[in-house]
Amino acid sequence: MKAKAAVLFEVGKGLKLCEIDVEDPREGQILVRMAAGGICHSDLHIMTGHLVAPLPSVLGHEGAGVVEKVGPAVTTLRPGDHIIPLFRFAEGLSS
Repeated sequence: MKAKAAVLFEVGKGLKLCEIDVEDPREGQILVRMAAGGICHSDLHIMTGHLVAPLPSVLGHEGAGVVEKVGPAVTTLRPGDHIIPLFRFAEGLSS
């Protein structure tokens, strides 16, 4: 599936609006169609280098959306559920 995303390619540089390929959700993941989104301070800290994240990185997790698909082992959500995503680093990343 194709989607538009605000992508950070380099710390200290602006975001670029890009068309990206979105994979189907993997185990424990969900695919969300965002209805509204924004860039919050967590994203700003990644953009300035105060938080370290792998690059390129899609920013703009703050908002609201609807679950489109669920990956294997997801038992608490299903397609059509309305959600508000939260910021959380993946294991192994540090600030």
